Amino acid sequence: MTLFLAFVLLAAPGAALGADGEPQPAPAALQPVQPLSQELLRALEATDAALFVTETGRRLLAETSGVGVMQRRGKGLGADVYPGIPIRYEDGAGAIVVDADVAPSLPRLDWEAFFVRERRRAIVRAGIPLVEEEMAAHQEEVAFAVEKAEGDADFSKKLRGAYEEAKRVFQARGVMEDASRKRGLKPLPPWRAPKDALELWAQEIFLYSEDPYLFYAAIEDGVDFSSDAVRLDEVADFLESHPGRSPAIEWRARGRYGLAGGRLYPGRVLRAALAVGGRQELRTLRERLGPFMSVEREQLRARVNRWIRGKR
Repeated sequence: MTLFLAFVLLAAPGAALGADGEPQPAPAALQPVQPLSQELLRALEATDAALFVTETGRRLLAETSGVGVMQRRGKGLGADVYPGIPIRYEDGAGAIVVDADVAPSLPRLDWEAFFVRERRRAIVRAGIPLVEEEMAAHQEEVAFAVEKAEGDADFSKKLRGAYEEAKRVFQARGVMEDASRKRGLKPLPPWRAPKDALELWAQEIFLYSEDPYLFYAAIEDGVDFSSDAVRLDEVADFLESHPGRSPAIEWRARGRYGLAGGRLYPGRVLRAALAVGGRQELRTLRERLGPFMSVEREQLRARVNRWIRGKR
């Protein structure tokens, strides 16, 4: 079962890395960041107020209090960096950057969805295209949506209606997928993408209630990750195998592979390991990711299912 999140999931975050592992400069088309206009500042203030109502939102605001919010005009946030994404945390800028040409037209809930995810990314600050960073950001979104529903009866009614529709579609799709698989037919084409944040949250909540790992798989399938995307354990395995100084790397196939210490590795893993630095930096990155796939996962699943059952 695949979740198609075209509404928000385009290129996964992370610094552009060359075949030699060195970060590449931003494209020339990327315009410099500037302070927010009054219009965007008012939208940000309204978004922060909405986040503050929830426990998750207050924590995100507190932990990212030192992260600025800037704007940039031009072709999205840079067509070669984050194509079409109107609000994005950028490691290079050290700020959440808003597309001044697109963001003003976004609905209020979309602003909330983007800022929950991007504030979570600002905490992680992976600096590499990391699968777990995307999962953690969207899990934060599930927590926020459920907490918002717990405190707002009108919103809860709307979210429940969207949840029931997502449940109906996913269950019907599951039956069709099973039938296609038994007959040896091709997988079904993607069903419609969520049209807004409400539909996105409803889909995520349904998947999370069924199985958090189904939710993680859906995020991984739905995101158009860069070819250099890695899992943290892949990077950890390399760094643990080579404590201290990294071995010399002999690049092959234009960086697709790398020979290191007599072993052949995917080039993306080696580039990510070089960008992370060493085992201490890896431990710090793990700490910033937090226990989102262990303690937080089970606590959130219980809360999601209580909301579905109509209990507090």
